[in-house]
Amino acid sequence: MKIETVSILGLGAEGSIAFRALMGKPCHVRILARGARAERLQSQGIIINGTPYPLHVATPGKEPSPQLLIVAVKSYQLESALDDIAAETGPETVVMSLMNGLTSEEILGNKLGPEHVIYCMSRLNAKKVGQYVDFQPVGSICIGEKDGTVSDRVQSIHDLLNGWVPCVISREIVLDIWRKYMFNAACNTVQAILRATHLWFQKLPEACAALECVMREIVLLGNAVGVPLSQADIRALDGYFLPYPADGMCSMAQDILDKRPTEIDMLIGEALELGQAHGMELPVCRFVYHMVKTLEQVNAGALEETV
Repeated sequence: MKIETVSILGLGAEGSIAFRALMGKPCHVRILARGARAERLQSQGIIINGTPYPLHVATPGKEPSPQLLIVAVKSYQLESALDDIAAETGPETVVMSLMNGLTSEEILGNKLGPEHVIYCMSRLNAKKVGQYVDFQPVGSICIGEKDGTVSDRVQSIHDLLNGWVPCVISREIVLDIWRKYMFNAACNTVQAILRATHLWFQKLPEACAALECVMREIVLLGNAVGVPLSQADIRALDGYFLPYPADGMCSMAQDILDKRPTEIDMLIGEALELGQAHGMELPVCRFVYHMVKTLEQVNAGALEETV
């Protein structure tokens, strides 16, 4: 598979890092956007670790279809973005999701046809404020086919992305996605509730114990749906935060502090829906879900006096 053009939909922190990873590679990169946002991106560009980068911004579906389309929108934006994704997807386009959660590949496959979708799991440490992105060189992007084969398209995407950000080919990508989901469901919610930086989880055993309470329920949920998560997957995350900047924060904590909507309906909502479908009570997950939803409502002005 020869990749000459890559489109990126969603230029948040992870989309920005994917963009930077492609700089200097033998492909043309375009950013998909509409209206005022497209004008802003075109005029301002993006600044990553202090270096400015101009952007080629295109309306979805208005230029020849790319060989690779990277979807990096927030989970609550995916449904409204599906028509734009479909417009950008041609017969030979491969679609890769950098989104969190368990269902983005399935949703994209239902819209486009599963043959267009490869599976992806990323662990990147980046923060975006306006046009400024701060990226710490830790983490990686992991890609693979759902059936575990190493296809030509997976190998080609690996060879293109690997470099500034490590890219890894997985033969058990669905399990890897669940491993990330387990950690994200715990880390994002607990950090958001505590408004905690990574330092808390580097220094305080009790903070790490709170993460484990959530992760244990995700292990049980995964087992119920046939995913072989285990206690060993939890233990593999011991010391996970040590290489990360002490003042860093997960995206949900950043969203709460900046009074933005969060991805709680995806990160924990998916677990609660799956649990209900399998007759499972997930009390810890339900507790953190309601805590984060409460913070969202306060940020949205639910307690402000009405005139």
